[in-house]
Amino acid sequence: MVICSLLGSLRVCLERHPPLVTFFFCLLSFAVASFGFSAYIKSHEVQNPDVKEDWNSLLQSLAQLMFCVPNKTQENATPPPSTTIAESHTTVSIMVGLTFDLHNGTDPPNGTHLSLTVNGTKLGLRGPDAQEPIHVLAVIMNSNSRESCLSIIAPSSILPKTRQPLTCVIEERDMHLQEPGICYQSHYQTNPALSSMLDQADRALCSQRLLMTGAFLLCLCAMLCCAASLCYPLPREKVGQI
Repeated sequence: MVICSLLGSLRVCLERHPPLVTFFFCLLSFAVASFGFSAYIKSHEVQNPDVKEDWNSLLQSLAQLMFCVPNKTQENATPPPSTTIAESHTTVSIMVGLTFDLHNGTDPPNGTHLSLTVNGTKLGLRGPDAQEPIHVLAVIMNSNSRESCLSIIAPSSILPKTRQPLTCVIEERDMHLQEPGICYQSHYQTNPALSSMLDQADRALCSQRLLMTGAFLLCLCAMLCCAASLCYPLPREKVGQI
């Protein structure tokens, strides 16, 4: 009897105040979404939203540019000998999944050296050293497994401080001479291991807060139902029908 009276009151509220009913269903959907997100975060890896720049984002920005076969002058090029620049720059050699498009129907052979020089601002980097040039040398280590050794000379302040790819060594014997000036479009395969994820404690905290938010929204929905049943009672003729 009580349930029928409650449902009847809700029907009266729906007939007389549709915006209030819409608000009720919005709260209910938000509560269900909070419970769903809570369960998902608790059981799945979630990327840390506070980390804006990691190695995946930097390598994806580099992959938007063209890498060219350097000449001997470019191959031996080093950063300017200024003491300030020498102290601020660092060299990082990492093994990444960087591939290159075909040129004249052939893959670049193993040992091919490709270079690139670009300002940090073109890669979306920020900071006082973003205007400094970044020198990149890519050496194709294994074209079959899509692995390349990437040597980056850049200010240490603009390089990501997150988990770094495996290191590699570029040796002179790895060099494969090609005609200078040939350029290749690069492609980067994102490495999930380089993404910055929330740790277990942060995920548990987020899940708990979402769970509390969902419970609070459900309480609001229950309060709205009670208020509707008290403020919008059934007409007497309908009560008699029940």
